Amino acid sequence: MLTRPALVLALVAMPACAPASATEPSPAPFAALQCNDCHAIPGVATPPRTESCSGCHAWVRTVAANPAARQAAMTVFPKWERYERNVKTYFAVPDLAVAAARLDPAWVRSYLEDPYDTRPAMPETMVRLGADAASIESIVAWFTVRRRAVPASPAPDPANIAAGAKLFAERGCTACHAFGGAFPGPGIPAAPDLQHARDKMTDDALVAWIQAPSAFGSTTMPDLGLTLPEAVAVRDYLVLADPRPRPSLATVASSVAPRSPVAEPRWEDVESHVFGTICVHCHMDPAQNEGRAGPGNAGGFGWPATGLELQTYASVRANGPAILAALHRREGEAARDYVQPGEAPAHVVRPEKPGMPLGLPPIQAADIAMVELWYARGAPE
Repeated sequence: MLTRPALVLALVAMPACAPASATEPSPAPFAALQCNDCHAIPGVATPPRTESCSGCHAWVRTVAANPAARQAAMTVFPKWERYERNVKTYFAVPDLAVAAARLDPAWVRSYLEDPYDTRPAMPETMVRLGADAASIESIVAWFTVRRRAVPASPAPDPANIAAGAKLFAERGCTACHAFGGAFPGPGIPAAPDLQHARDKMTDDALVAWIQAPSAFGSTTMPDLGLTLPEAVAVRDYLVLADPRPRPSLATVASSVAPRSPVAEPRWEDVESHVFGTICVHCHMDPAQNEGRAGPGNAGGFGWPATGLELQTYASVRANGPAILAALHRREGEAARDYVQPGEAPAHVVRPEKPGMPLGLPPIQAADIAMVELWYARGAPE
């Protein structure tokens, strides 16, 4: 059995990923599906800030923290203060090089086909991609060749569960992670609920990751100084203990702030709290955005163009049935795409088209009702 120093040295000596070669799968599907709008991906160019979800949000936060830059931005963007209020997501996005080094490619395939919420403290989730089977297989192949080789570890043993549970609590794992209903967290946004660890990683990879996460690449997961037997015990706790997750109740937090009911909503009400807060991020009016239409309008993430911009009164008024249908589809997907701490993602029948907003919690039922009332009243300005 390797001692801890020997194991760490062995891991560090291994290549971070398979070297690029003519036979390495092309990363082209990542760009085609706009995965690089949020993720850092080796071999795939980072899009300019104006085309990047995470890049644009990081820019807003940086400008907001600089008084001079903020003042300048407010003269250029009349609704700048709204941007500051709304930009709260896509700051903690996994680096796919580190993800590929540790994740089981079989799980990656199933996740791409039907993503689910693995981080209960994070409001955003993996967007549902409109990817065909060939694109998914190409991405899985890319993950496969970049998977880190790890030493074999002892098979999971129920006798280790108690010791692993003690270490899990004493070493501060619960400060960051949830573990189903056993430790519902919510922990910190970037830390996944570890009830999913047994599916996402192989037994051997879990031991290596727990003992020396930094050997897999740059990560916020700390090296806790565990011995090999301790890492094995924590692994056995995570893969064998019952995390006691509750069924998803689909009681989701909203992606927008609550507001008092509006008896007679006007365009200003629905625009300021729904369309201008969420929808316009993807459904832009090209005339107001230097020709950019956004992925929701021009097509993106594998989905075809809708030709639907939600930045102007005329377009929002004219497309009521399509808009309301998309908002309600998101409610149906919520039990899988957005779960509360301690819950397990529900299995849902996916509609042919994704619900909106893509990758974010549903808009509150009261606000959808306000939009419905606005349309019923004739969409008054």
